[in-house]
Amino acid sequence: MKSSKKIFLTLFLALSGLANIQAGIKFGDGDINSQNQLLFTLKHSIPGTEGYRTLFKADLQNGTAEVRPEILTCYPEHMELIKNESILQVRNRYGIVWYDLKKEAFSWKESVSEVPSNSLRIAPYAVSPDGKWNCHVEKNSYATGILYLENMVTGKKIVLNESAPFSYKSVPAKWQNDSSILVYEKNGFIYFCNPEALVKEVEAGEEYRKIGPGSINSVCWSGGKYLVYIDCDMVYRINSKELYTLGLYSGIIGKGTSLGRLPFIFSPSKDKFSVNEDITSLVVIQQEKNYTLYKVSGKATCDYFSVVSSRPFIDNKHALLEAQVIWASSSEPAIWIKTMPYSSEKPSACVYKMNEKFQKLLEIENSGLPCISPDKSLAAFYSGSTVYVYSTANWKRIASFTAENIESLVWDSKNFLYTGGDRTIKQWNLNDNSKKLLMLSAVTNGYWDLDGSLVADTGNGKSYIFNTEKRNWTENKAEIRHTNITRNEDYRVFCGQTDNKNYENALYVRSLKGKAVTKPVLEESIRPTPERQKVALSFDAYDNADGIAGIIYDLDNYNVPGTFFLNGEFIRRYPNECNLLANSKNDMASMFFSTTKLVSGDYIMDEEFIRRGLARNEDEFFQCTGRELSLLWHAPYYKKIDKAIQVGKAAGYTYVDAVSPCLDTVTLEDAVRGRAEYLSPEKIINIYMENVRSGKGRILSVAAGISYGERESYLYETLDLLLSALLDEGYDIVLVRDVIGR
Repeated sequence: MKSSKKIFLTLFLALSGLANIQAGIKFGDGDINSQNQLLFTLKHSIPGTEGYRTLFKADLQNGTAEVRPEILTCYPEHMELIKNESILQVRNRYGIVWYDLKKEAFSWKESVSEVPSNSLRIAPYAVSPDGKWNCHVEKNSYATGILYLENMVTGKKIVLNESAPFSYKSVPAKWQNDSSILVYEKNGFIYFCNPEALVKEVEAGEEYRKIGPGSINSVCWSGGKYLVYIDCDMVYRINSKELYTLGLYSGIIGKGTSLGRLPFIFSPSKDKFSVNEDITSLVVIQQEKNYTLYKVSGKATCDYFSVVSSRPFIDNKHALLEAQVIWASSSEPAIWIKTMPYSSEKPSACVYKMNEKFQKLLEIENSGLPCISPDKSLAAFYSGSTVYVYSTANWKRIASFTAENIESLVWDSKNFLYTGGDRTIKQWNLNDNSKKLLMLSAVTNGYWDLDGSLVADTGNGKSYIFNTEKRNWTENKAEIRHTNITRNEDYRVFCGQTDNKNYENALYVRSLKGKAVTKPVLEESIRPTPERQKVALSFDAYDNADGIAGIIYDLDNYNVPGTFFLNGEFIRRYPNECNLLANSKNDMASMFFSTTKLVSGDYIMDEEFIRRGLARNEDEFFQCTGRELSLLWHAPYYKKIDKAIQVGKAAGYTYVDAVSPCLDTVTLEDAVRGRAEYLSPEKIINIYMENVRSGKGRILSVAAGISYGERESYLYETLDLLLSALLDEGYDIVLVRDVIGR
């Protein structure tokens, strides 16, 4: 009997652990001293965010932490230099930390009132060169937000656009070199403003500060004095001193000095351009695929530009992810291109010289965006635990160091590079190659030393001591030997179970004097929450592969799976992309052997036709990849008939229906002909989220590309917004088979 009870108890505890297997927050064992000061760590492992362990210090009173525990580490999800490079600003899901570079101390400028339990990725900032202002978008819906201009000294915010497009990659605004003028995008037009004048409320009305139609991709600052603007196929140069005159009289005097004409219509939503300092060269990137260098005479003309070199991206071994122009101090352009090999999911980045041969200058595996120094003479890259610095004049490596995985970089004007790693944040002086510790990013444990010092272990054989008065960290030279102390005369601390499904455990304090009371250190950690709902994404590959690499990259970044339904036409056209999909961590399913709609009257949809169509798709995928498709399927465009579903079931297939099938395959031409309503990705995301919240369905469809007609933008281009919206609302993103199975 006792044995049976023991087995039952063991099984019960095991099942209890399974209930929280999807939880993303976990407490580490605490360490308490004789003054009732408690150190503990909290680790986030939530999809969509970097997993790291944060150190907290709590003062216990009356059996719990009556004052909010203090956060002692700051993971560098984003970093910026502000206030004339006197403050290093570090931002993450817990808030904003300012590190004073003169006082060598840090403090929290903003912090959350509760531990974030969902993804909550951090939005980018466009900080002015003098560090006095920043421009950013604060989300107020799933894909849009309010564009603010913020004074970094006073904290005052001014609304520039109440409905701005939101992105985790960039801000729809650009600063002049001297920080005196900001240009920004609003409702399909480009505007400018003087921040000082806006704050003093003496700026001209916005209708008098309009430059012209376009997006932020339509403008580029050059030489600190001029703004280059592309309208349709014409390229204009605008002196910053003439912006107000232009705003008032553009209908009469035009849009600046015409420098020449492009041989195509510039698309602000798909194309981007860049110019050198003296506006003698211009590079246009069309849809990330075509790169053209033009010569600019500088004279007022409407003639076509002379082409210096032009090349499309053609590579049968890699898929293109993104590209960026880098101008050297010698005004020679280079192109940084990030690609994904068809044979693996590990991206690589290359820098090419913009010449006829498109010469490869360097290659770095899995590199982040290049971080360019203010004078454009140096370019920093990070790959894993190594930081590389190159001279942009000759693309020779001048420095590198290996220490820890790097998350973010930022330059100052003195050739100091601030490196935000997964353990520490440091200042790297390239002049003498010295490195200085500023803050700790994350730790494996925190404890009180025998002499009362607050010590943190970063897990790489190093530990650091925190000075509570000076508010800084210094390296501990002593050897690490410590076992956490979880009990003193007043309290015992321990990790136990919780009804909060977002937490794997909770940290409790047990009072040992007076009344026996047990309380959580963080009240939100035991707050009961419902079971997390599951949502699946169906990626439909018809006859175009433009979105495949980016979709896989985003899914991998967010550490969530997807289910790809492959059409036979896609398999035949794109064998490389099929192998990339087969080698990924995602599921592959069937979408018949052609793109024909099964409700069409052009074919006899009998049992033989449907069986052969499904079997042929399986065979072609196997011949291409050596892998099998799963036994899930849906008809092209989800246009189904009951007979097809019944025949598929008899053949061993399970049919899949989406919430709102193929909203992003409707083209502008379809809308003009009245066939269907054209919806922007922002509207589609809102519709999907409303459907999910209302319980109408748990499978969301995203097209991997369309080969006919035109769209201004595609849902797969903003897939990260859909992923973050689902995760921020508390949904778990799983495979389609996991949703159907439930």
